[in-house]
Amino acid sequence: SSNNNLVTLSCVLILQIKDYEKLDSEEDRLCRSRQIYDKYIMKELLSCSHPFSKRAVDHVQTHLAKKQVPSSLFQPYIEEICDSLRGKIFQKFIESDKFTRFCQWKNVELNIHLTMNDFSVHRIIGRGGFGEVYGCRKADTGKMYAMKCLDKKRIKMKQGETLALNERIMLSLVSTGDCPFIVCMTYAFHTPDKLCFILDLMNGGDLHYHLSQHGVFSEKEMRFYATEIILGLEHMHNRFVVYRDLKPANILLDEHGHVRISDLGLACDFSKKKPHASVGTHGYMAPEVLQKGTAYDSSADWFSLGCMLFKLLRGHSPFRQHKTKDKHEIDRMTLTMNVELPDSFSPELKSLLEGLLQRDVSKRLGCLGRGAHEVKEHLFFKGIDWQQVYLQKYPPPLIPPRGEVNAADAFDIGSFDEEDTKGIKLLDSDQELYKNFPLVISERWQQEVAETVYEAVNADTDKTEARKRAKNKQLGHEEDYAMGKDCIMHGYMLKLGNPFLTQWQRRYFYLFPNRLEWRGEGESRQNLLTMEQIVSVEETQIKDKKCILLRIKGGKQFVLQCESDPEFVQWKKELTDAFTEAQQLLRRAPKFLNKPRPAVVELSKPTLSHRNSNGL
Repeated sequence: SSNNNLVTLSCVLILQIKDYEKLDSEEDRLCRSRQIYDKYIMKELLSCSHPFSKRAVDHVQTHLAKKQVPSSLFQPYIEEICDSLRGKIFQKFIESDKFTRFCQWKNVELNIHLTMNDFSVHRIIGRGGFGEVYGCRKADTGKMYAMKCLDKKRIKMKQGETLALNERIMLSLVSTGDCPFIVCMTYAFHTPDKLCFILDLMNGGDLHYHLSQHGVFSEKEMRFYATEIILGLEHMHNRFVVYRDLKPANILLDEHGHVRISDLGLACDFSKKKPHASVGTHGYMAPEVLQKGTAYDSSADWFSLGCMLFKLLRGHSPFRQHKTKDKHEIDRMTLTMNVELPDSFSPELKSLLEGLLQRDVSKRLGCLGRGAHEVKEHLFFKGIDWQQVYLQKYPPPLIPPRGEVNAADAFDIGSFDEEDTKGIKLLDSDQELYKNFPLVISERWQQEVAETVYEAVNADTDKTEARKRAKNKQLGHEEDYAMGKDCIMHGYMLKLGNPFLTQWQRRYFYLFPNRLEWRGEGESRQNLLTMEQIVSVEETQIKDKKCILLRIKGGKQFVLQCESDPEFVQWKKELTDAFTEAQQLLRRAPKFLNKPRPAVVELSKPTLSHRNSNGL
């Protein structure tokens, strides 16, 4: 009971501390830290049930007395909680039904092999250089996603293999840690002719389209979009990813009007080596990106942010005067021109844009050593509660009309001309490039399951397992038979039976060092196969299902099928090991003249800990 209380206290306290650590304002942290201290530390101290060290208490008390509330204030508590959960408590979890259930779900996750059949694909919602984007619904959970399909032939024709694979890598880097301001990926899979990304569905159109419909935004409206985009960039930069293509067309709105950064095709990992390629969109590219051979990092994104915020306020990039489409002229102005800001801009806004649009990286806002914090602390954002921004609590200035396709080319998205790729053939070497493409982002899959089918599937599984246990009781306690014997492993498997080997029969099997025994439902008699009778243990496949094939002396076969992949792996390993060891012992056994060896040879082997394969 005291153990349970400690676990409960530890779990509640750690959640409270995590919430505290997310707070940006010192005032909020001071208030929340006192609440945590009074409720979870002082209360336990007074009742003499405080399970943590004096060092942890002193650390918090000393800081609170001086009104010092860094985000790491409760770090000693975090360390001690983690240490306590690693010991006996974790061992108890391992032995509990909850761990079995965790393994069952993990088994489902590790055996996800997605195909187009796992989704019902709805209408097209966009098109890019290599393919289209569709709305889709995942069949098993009903969750809505966007499916971005890239055509492998089109990729080959445009030599875009590196770009496509890079997008998959960049998405995998930024799709963990729950960032609400990036269009993240949950799955990636491929078919013989398509690469598919399953992404967050954003059906509110992009900022470029809304700028054309709404007209330019006010400073207050622009500030809303700036705060959410800054948190998206911060998330990327914390993972050493530079985005390199920040512009209104790549900022998508959800149905409520909140924004996310989309399309990571040009993003780049700068953790090991800084990029120096000139990529991006003219009018938004930083000077260091335009200067060929100059290495850069996240600095490029802060310059692009300045260009984009200017466009939201004025309707054009600061370096695209008089709607010129001459890329060389735009680049020349980016490299040489000092931006003149209109008098209508507030002093705070002017200061922000001047800081972001600094050509000299060493003077640019966001590049002085503290990254996004420098931008967030700028006077233009005074009064902004960044925790409230993260929680999407500020009201969006624009809510996209429901039921409309919020895109300029909604009715002429069309589809690609098949003629373009008619002569392109996909070879085995092309498919080999994509062998490691499939991916499941674990925490996002878990989130999807938790929001949809988790409770229902657990309830159904509980009922099934209860029925199984009740049936096992009637059958005469299968597990009891193994106790006290040198049984290596026991559990249910399917055996290919009847005279023509066409019907699967469910049997309870027991593996011993020298034999395999099994019993049918309702049968009291044990059937037996000795290791001496077995010629080999092999793996085979029947109707796409992995099976264990035991070849028996006299040309007979014995085929077994397990109820899950982990059980198959475990049974095959233990059967192979037992067979190999038995063969070695039998070869060393003395051969008696004219006296056949008995069918069952009792081999001495120390009793092993019993492993029940059921419920894995």
